[in-house]
This record gives sequence, structure tokens and C-alpha cells, in this order.
Amino acid sequence: MKNEEKNSLDIASLFTSPITKKLNTFDITLTFLPELEREILVLFIVKRSNLTAKHIERIIQSAYLFNVTDQVIKEELRRGYKINKLLFKDAPLFSEFVYYFYAVARHPSEKTYYGIEPPKDTEIPEEDTHLENLTRFFMADENTSAEIKRLKLITEANKIKGHIIPSNTKINSILSDLTTQGYIKYFNKASKTLFYINPDFLNLWLEYHKQLIEEIEQKEKELGSKAEAIKYIIQKYGSVVSQFFLLNIDNLNKDELLHILRYKDEIAMYTPY
Repeated sequence: MKNEEKNSLDIASLFTSPITKKLNTFDITLTFLPELEREILVLFIVKRSNLTAKHIERIIQSAYLFNVTDQVIKEELRRGYKINKLLFKDAPLFSEFVYYFYAVARHPSEKTYYGIEPPKDTEIPEEDTHLENLTRFFMADENTSAEIKRLKLITEANKIKGHIIPSNTKINSILSDLTTQGYIKYFNKASKTLFYINPDFLNLWLEYHKQLIEEIEQKEKELGSKAEAIKYIIQKYGSVVSQFFLLNIDNLNKDELLHILRYKDEIAMYTPY
């Protein structure tokens, strides 16, 4: 936080530029913007397209679901337990999802991913490692819609981990707040409400992103190393700012990353969102 506080005046100017003052909206500095608000804003910055509230819910909740699943697997491995389909008696669907996420997405590289030696007698059948075992949790079948599946998974996961995954109501409330503050806008089309990033705010983001990239390039010339230049910028501005401006996020500590950045590959590979 010290680095972020030390440079808060630089970043705060993003919210007090002449353009922003005319909008009369951006009154919260980036450093103190709550995590879920930053998750949703970064989603808009990455997507740069019109999004329905339902689409936003699916992406955000899926990212948080993957995170909760990783937490559960890590806790179970740390205790020396096997990951199986009957992990939680009161959460059968989530238990099955945890198992297949482990089998498809993490096995056999779980030791390098979690840093924990799995039980030696752990065996995952080859047929359980197939991609469709995981993607089916996000797709409708003849008995259940994709939406019902996702909401049931979230309900069971929150029962196990204490309401970590944000609800539809919470996400919609934040969309309303971000609209009121002017970060995003919306319009109605064919009975749908479509949200999009405020172009004036995006232009400010692009301006500061360009300045940060130029600073990295200048520092690279001074230090003779791009890796060292990026490290310097991350230390100078902190993790929050580095993520918000998408500055070499692959080199940041994955445990500090926003969920949609940490799980961007899983979202792309296992979900239709």
C-alpha cells in the first residue's frame, strides 16, 4: 500500500482531469476502488464491447467459481486428502465440479500449480481428463439450462466457502453504481439493456496506459533490461495500478491478481462466455 499511497496523486489525476471534471462523475480514486468494482471495470476495458448484465454476471461469477475451486483443492491437498466426486455431502454438484476441474484443468501439473505434493496413491482415470467433463457444467443439457446449472454451482460453492462468489443482485447493484459514477453507460435495444465503458473514461485510460508504457520503455533504456523496467514500474505504482492498466500481469503474483485476469485462460477454454 505504501507504494500505492506514495503515487496516489499521479493516479488520482486520472479522476480529476479537465475532461473528468466536466463529467462530474469520477470521484473515487483507483487505489481505493473496491475489488469487485475493479473486476467489472477491467472486464469492460478488456472487452470494449456492449455487454448485458447477464453476460457480465456469467463471466465474473465463473472467475470467482474457479478461484473458490482452486482454494478448495489446495486446502484438501494440504491436508493430504484425495480430490473426489463426493468431497462435500451437502454440495454434490460443486463436489463433482471440483473433481473435474482438478482432473481436467490441473492434473497432472497440480504439484507445480499448488506447490503441494498430492497423495501418492492419487489416480485420475484418463476418461475423466477429457475437456467435455468440465465444459458441460457451463452448457445446457436436455434436463437443465446452463443458467440453472451455474446458479446451483454458485449456491453450493457459497455454502462451502461462505458467500465468496458475488450474487446477481450484488453485481447488478455495482453496475448501477458504476453507471451513476460515470465509468460506464448503457442503452436499450430490442428489450435488452446493454452496458458499455464511457468513451471519455476509456480515452483517459488509454492516455495513462500510453504514458506508463512510455515510462517502461524509458526505464528499459536506463536499466538495459525490459524485465527490470517492468519490475521497477510494478514496484513504483503497485499491484492495483499495474493490473488496472494491464501492465505485464503475467509477471505479477497470481494470488494478487483480479479474478478475471487470473482466470482469463480458464474462462476462454472451459466456458462459452
